[in-house]
Amino acid sequence: MSFITSADRFIDRFIPADLLADREMRTRARMFLISHMFGPILGNVIPACLFWLEPNSGWMLFLLAASITCFWIFPFVLKYAGHYVLLSHISIQNLLFAILWGCYFYGGASSPFLPWLVTVPLLAFFYLGASVRTCAIILLQIGLSLGGFTIFYLVGGSFPQIIPLLSLQGIGIISIISASIYVAMMALFYAKILASQAEVEVEVNKHLATSAELRAAALLAERAGVAKAAFLARMSHELRTPLNAVIGYSQILLEETDPADEAMAHSDLDRINHAGRHLLHLVNAILDLSKIEAGKMDVFIEPIDLERVVGDLSARWSGGDENADVAISWRLVGTGAGFRTDVAKLERMVNALVDNAVRYTKSGTIEIVVDAAARSGTGDRQLSISVRDTGEGIARENLPFLFETFAEREDATTSKFGSAGLGLPLSKRLCDLLNGDLSVETQLGAGSTFTIRLPNNPAPPLAALAQAA
Repeated sequence: MSFITSADRFIDRFIPADLLADREMRTRARMFLISHMFGPILGNVIPACLFWLEPNSGWMLFLLAASITCFWIFPFVLKYAGHYVLLSHISIQNLLFAILWGCYFYGGASSPFLPWLVTVPLLAFFYLGASVRTCAIILLQIGLSLGGFTIFYLVGGSFPQIIPLLSLQGIGIISIISASIYVAMMALFYAKILASQAEVEVEVNKHLATSAELRAAALLAERAGVAKAAFLARMSHELRTPLNAVIGYSQILLEETDPADEAMAHSDLDRINHAGRHLLHLVNAILDLSKIEAGKMDVFIEPIDLERVVGDLSARWSGGDENADVAISWRLVGTGAGFRTDVAKLERMVNALVDNAVRYTKSGTIEIVVDAAARSGTGDRQLSISVRDTGEGIARENLPFLFETFAEREDATTSKFGSAGLGLPLSKRLCDLLNGDLSVETQLGAGSTFTIRLPNNPAPPLAALAQAA
């Protein structure tokens, strides 16, 4: 840690919190404290020299030294009492008193204290700034102080000669040197502040330039996203129409082909039909992801019949060739009466999770538990659907990328399990779209459990329905 940094930390202990929070006032307060901590050291050199020349100067010299020494009290007053502006004016007035008092009793117009008069407006500028009001008050203080000094001179008729002027010449040189050191010290500190402000301005300009570049990049990305969404919207019909034709005609040919007499042809048609359905599934997943990202996906909230939904899903996954070696069981807890959500998206999510479980469970069991009586942490009703498998599980390092599209985790598993890795990301986004949550618990080599939690979306009030109509 540098000396300047250490000094700043020490000085900041005397600055009130409200001044520390304001960068400009913090800078002025630091100038105020530095001048009051080091100024009396240089200022008391002159009273010390005067005492050395004339030890019997009496109360005049004592009062002069006391007024210079009391500058050390100001930092503590600022720390515990505050009132920075008032304290600054009092400090300037005390400095004027010390200078003019020394000039009156020690040399008059030739006094060694006279060079310190130049520091008064300089310190006032450092402490309080250069506003019109501040300049007027400082000029009034200087004018009143000089007026009092003149009245003392006119009443007394002449300046007291406590020490001969000839003896004060050496002290005058010392005073000029002390005042120069003091002014140079304050100027260096002010230059340091200006340099730090220039560095801040450079950094701010860099950040502004970076922000402008980011805004331009964000605008380009937004335009690209809109263009992509528009392209996919136009291409959705063009992609689905030929795929539906391939699937439909292959299905017709399959029904007209006897697997006993034309085994090879039946097998080829089955592959064509399966590949078409798989490709249509991928196209639908990509289009749905694009719709969600573009904010074009519609949500249809309606009452659902969970028993029928579970029955349809169970029939969909019973006796399929893709899960011949996997035992799939379904269990419904509660009736689900009065529960509302988007049933199509719910079935889409569950199918994706079961498909993922079947894909990674070559032999074993898959259990789907649908709990319609579940409660959230706040006590609100929610629907919980858990898909638990005894497959290979997921490595811990892959969990952060589990719901990302085309993540690197898929590179090693796509060719092995035949997945494009879109089921889980799509399920996560659909779940978020319904204000739900999709979580996973897994253990490598022991299987995984994916859990969907969806809130109950109550029917909108009549006023909202009338407004929508």
